[in-house]
Amino acid sequence: MKSMTLLLIALIPGISAAENILINSNKLFNFAETVYPNFFSPAGVETTTLDEYLVRYYPNTDTYIGTKDKGVYVYGNVFGGLLNAGVITDFIESEVNSDELLARLFANVQSNVQVYGTGTVISILSDDLNGSRHQRFIIELKSKQTLLIAHNIDLAPRIDTLALNDQIEFFGEYEWNDQGGIIHWTHHDPDAIHVNGWLFHNNVIYQ
Repeated sequence: MKSMTLLLIALIPGISAAENILINSNKLFNFAETVYPNFFSPAGVETTTLDEYLVRYYPNTDTYIGTKDKGVYVYGNVFGGLLNAGVITDFIESEVNSDELLARLFANVQSNVQVYGTGTVISILSDDLNGSRHQRFIIELKSKQTLLIAHNIDLAPRIDTLALNDQIEFFGEYEWNDQGGIIHWTHHDPDAIHVNGWLFHNNVIYQ
């Protein structure tokens, strides 16, 4: 069934890229699980990627829900196969760009705040090998604020294909510094205490 899903999904034309697509897709998937549990069960399954799509598969109901950019798609016998269900904003209010929040955190010298956003890679630094290893690079937001991403590569996969001018979506914890701030906790927590973070690059989730 998964191979058939991939084939059908590949035939759907693409939609222009959107910011914060993983944040909004997860919000949509959580909404679907809450409002339509008879179609999408069990709740809380992992979001994965299939081609250029973000997808959750529900083994109890043998159904899929997925997004590509702003489009929403569902698949399963109950839907008569693959169905274009509309766009994300038909179901939820999109999360807005978080640049304003990040600017406020920087101005107020605040730390330890869970944040998300999208930025452009402007500098790739050497790995930090002291203690837990971290891949390090700097991104620039639309607001021109810069953030150092410190991505723990002992707990999450390294982004080997990272290049200057790439777009990165992030979900992690903000730590203040005088250069704009640091984003860390961009990985899962093996102890299940901290909120799981991630990086999203070229349609791959790094967690």
